[in-house]
Amino acid sequence: MSSASASGAGAGAGAVGGVARDPRPEGTVVTLFLPWVESWHTVENVKSTLDALDWGEIAKVDMKVVRAVGGKREHKKVFVHYSSWNDDEVSTGVRAALEKSVGEGEKQPELKVFHNETHFWKVRVSRFEFKARVETEEKVFKPRVEF
Repeated sequence: MSSASASGAGAGAGAVGGVARDPRPEGTVVTLFLPWVESWHTVENVKSTLDALDWGEIAKVDMKVVRAVGGKREHKKVFVHYSSWNDDEVSTGVRAALEKSVGEGEKQPELKVFHNETHFWKVRVSRFEFKARVETEEKVFKPRVEF
């Protein structure tokens, strides 16, 4: 999987000092998840489309390429990190609809965002929860001789 972000740098959990770090930008108030975005869409395209909806301030957009497998064509999964969310009626309604709690086995709420006259992206709230873990140090083999 490859990734890209609005800042142009790669995204994803990295390791700093042996500790995995949260891939979400600091100060993120909500992250939206677009599970299927066609391969030709760019970070700039997704960001400008969602910016036009004026739900809040987008801090970063991460894209993960999903390779073609099992008859499904290549596409991207997109994570849109908001540093603020507007409190107008539409924005609060969107967030409330997406964050609606569902029972066990029920489908997660999603909205359709039309990026042109006939095509849309499904949008959900990301349910990602960062769990910090310490990565173990690799043992380095030291050559030795036995007599």
